[in-house]
Amino acid sequence: MRKKINLALLLLIFVALIFFVLHVPKFTSTPHPALSYEEALQKFSAIQQQEATLPLSSEGHSRLMVHPAKTERVFVLLHGLSNCPQQFASLGKILFSQGANVVILRARDAGYANILTQEQNKQSGQDLVDQATESLHIATGLGRKITVIGLSAGALGAAWMAEHCEGIDQVLLISPFFGAYGWSLPALDIATAFLVYLPNFYIWKKNDSSEPSYVYPRYGTQCLAKTLQLSRAVRSFKGPLKAQHLEILFSGADVVVNGQLTKKVAQQWALKNPGKVFEYEFPASLNIAHDCISPNSYNSKTELSYPVILKTLNYAE
Repeated sequence: MRKKINLALLLLIFVALIFFVLHVPKFTSTPHPALSYEEALQKFSAIQQQEATLPLSSEGHSRLMVHPAKTERVFVLLHGLSNCPQQFASLGKILFSQGANVVILRARDAGYANILTQEQNKQSGQDLVDQATESLHIATGLGRKITVIGLSAGALGAAWMAEHCEGIDQVLLISPFFGAYGWSLPALDIATAFLVYLPNFYIWKKNDSSEPSYVYPRYGTQCLAKTLQLSRAVRSFKGPLKAQHLEILFSGADVVVNGQLTKKVAQQWALKNPGKVFEYEFPASLNIAHDCISPNSYNSKTELSYPVILKTLNYAE
């Protein structure tokens, strides 16, 4: 009898572990879009007032680049996990100069003057969805056609929007953080499931001295795990895309994210959404880094990446 009880307990533990590893968290977005240009400005002003109470760096604040009225196109730019709105400042200025309004909101706990802040570890996948949602609320009042561009972890928020939110014309994912370089998908999902519940520790980046001074030089493991929970939710999506167009741009030389997984996710979307999904890979020989957006980031090579990005957005440089 005792052997049967022990066997049943082991089986129960095994089943519980499988559920624990395979469980996909749910993420939510409540729409409160700006109904006018003036309301969009008010929403951004409220964000500025809240950020004024935080010890942010000069580069860490949210940005709004607007013309005197609603424009034909408006761009939402979502920065990477350890970065801040400054990452998209240069590209944002180009888009603004070509007649569009531009929204670059700060993710929760990004942009602090103290780049070793403990706050960074508190950021979750839901925070990335909230950042994208709030950006869309503002963008709705600023332009008739909305394009969302996300980089790395910001691309996860953009991808979730492409899957779930109506009213988006185009989504561009750049170097999306679906998985970590060098990690198999099963190993990554198992590690993610356990790291969420383990005490936090920090993983320092390699060659962090080559990054701009405002970029956090390390990742909190709980922040990484909760971000990868959003990746899992995005990868598990089975329905048709809500966005009209979805483009994925990544580099064959990227040693931060799993490029093969990016291709797999792109193919899954393309099969279910014929004619709506396109991908482009920079050849590895170009040696373009993970961050191909910020001109002062190591090996970003924006002289090569920007023309491709602008062409994808249907702009001539």
